[in-house]
Order: sequence, then C-alpha cells, then structure tokens
Amino acid sequence: MKFKLFIILVSALILGVLAPSCKEKEITKEYMKGSLEVKHNMPRYVCPGQKYSFTAGGVTAPDGTDVGYSFSFAPTGLRDTLKNGSSSFLFVVPDTLGTFTLNYNAFPVQSSEKYYTTSGSYSFVIVSDNQEHGSISGVSGHSGDELVTIDGRYYYLSESMGARWLQSNLSVIKEDESGNEVFGRSYENSSAMKNVFGAYYTWEEALTACPAGWRLPSEADWVDLLKAVGAPAGLSPFQDSPCGAGKLMAKASFNRTPMWDYYRGVDIQDVTFSAIPVGYAMETGQTYVFYGYSKYACFWTSEEYGGKAVYRYIHEETDNVFVGTADKHNFAASVRCVK
Repeated sequence: MKFKLFIILVSALILGVLAPSCKEKEITKEYMKGSLEVKHNMPRYVCPGQKYSFTAGGVTAPDGTDVGYSFSFAPTGLRDTLKNGSSSFLFVVPDTLGTFTLNYNAFPVQSSEKYYTTSGSYSFVIVSDNQEHGSISGVSGHSGDELVTIDGRYYYLSESMGARWLQSNLSVIKEDESGNEVFGRSYENSSAMKNVFGAYYTWEEALTACPAGWRLPSEADWVDLLKAVGAPAGLSPFQDSPCGAGKLMAKASFNRTPMWDYYRGVDIQDVTFSAIPVGYAMETGQTYVFYGYSKYACFWTSEEYGGKAVYRYIHEETDNVFVGTADKHNFAASVRCVK
C-alpha cells in the first residue's frame, strides 16, 4: 500500500510539473515606438463655429503594421477614428462655453494584442464676445447709462464729475496683411479674446488708441473719478487712494467663474466703472506674456514720471487704488477712454 501511495504521489508531482507546458504561452504587450505628435493651429481660446485641423504622427508599431489615430471629445460624444494612412482630423468648435479637452490616441490597427495605445490631449477654452450672453457676465451697464459705438462695438458710458468714461476696456486692435496683431494685443495672443477682455496696449500705443473726441485719462481725471467714489478730498495726482476700488470693481464672471479671486477687505459695488481683473502683459521679443489674471486690473494714464509711464491699478485684496510706473515700450495694460 505504501509503495502504491508513493507511486501516486510521484505521478501527481510529475503531472503538476508538466501541466504548465501544455498551457498556451501568455502574450506580454509592448509599447509602440516614438512619441505621439499632434500638430494643429488651434489657440488656447477659441469661438464657437471655428474650425481647426489636427494632424497626428510620430508613432510606429515595431512589427511594421499600420498605426491608426482616434480623436474624441466627451461633451458632444464625438469620436473620429482614422485608419488607412489618414492622420488629419477637422475639429469644429461647439457652441458651449467653458474649458474642455480634446483627447487623441495612436493605436496598432492589426496588432492590438501586441502593443499598447499611446495617448495625449489638448485643453482649450471656448469663449464668446456676445455683449449680452457671452463669456463675461455681471457687467451690463447701469440704469440710464448712455451707449457709444467704437470700431463696430458698443460701450456703456458712465459719468463722473462732469466727465464720461468708457465702462469697459477698449478693444481696438490693428492687424497687418497676414492677420498678425501689430497695435494692441488680445489676451494670450488669441484673437477670440479681443472683445472679451479688451486689448492690451503699450503706453505708446495707448496715447493714440482712443478715437477722435476721446482721450487717455490723466492723473487729474483719475483723482476726480476716485473722489466721486469716496477717496479723500485731499487726494492729489500721483498719490495712492486708500479707498474706492470696491466701487470701481465689477462682480463679473468669466464663463460662469468669478473673476476676482477673493473679496477680502473689499466690498464690491460697481458704482460706475466695472473694472475686471485681466492683469497686464510684458512684451518679450515678438510675443507677449500675460500676468495677473484674476488679481489685477491695470489702466494707463497719459502721464509720465521719472522717464516711465504712469498707470493706475487695483489689486484683489484691498480697497486701495494704486499708482504704478512701467516701461513705455514693453509693458501693456488696459485702456479706458474719457471725454
């Protein structure tokens, strides 16, 4: 009996050793070669209805079989799969405002069991410059405000101390024959933002940006405006105002998100000016770099001080309205015209 039991145990061990050799060998997936490269002409900010071309490439399957590409956009359920050597995809911007992501993948057409897919994405913001139902909300003028049209766009006017001010940032931009902006700049160099945040001008541009009959405000104009919203009677040009920002700031939203980060110490009332925090820009070579969105509102004056240009600015955290100076050639800020 013991001998038979020994034979049985040995046989079981042998079968246990041999059994794996009878199983089908597991396939281990590998990564394809190269990096997914998607070339496109789509800026960060776009408008509904615009069309942009995406061309994918850069990935190969090690076994030489075909690589296909797919593009997907979850908000609309869009999914476009490209095979048979095609790698170009046309994206039409939908009529939905907000921040979105277009996803894309490279996949092995004939050998999906051997290789992993390679993926990437591109994030962008859909905006609208419609003045009634666009990306900017919470700024719609005050009861009885006058309207004026400049370069095909209307602006609300507010009156203070006998002067009339534009109630939103000037958005007059000039382009060359190739469509490049050469006078005034759009936010993040995206033309879709031209009439959303208004234009950013160097001081030299700002001096001539206002249309006939209007002018770039002086420090005296700013002092009068600030006194009308509660600044001390003794406030003089080139002095910071200890108060007044809250009455100049608007409770504005951009694509339904509040623009001013926080209102610590500031009671936003928007009595007359509707300031929005679109920051400022610095020219670096042929491009502009933008800073201070949701933190600062900066406006040129017509003044100079110490060889530099003077601007007025508001910061998110305080009711002060400050005086600043900057380079005349490469610092760009917003413009409010006055008459």
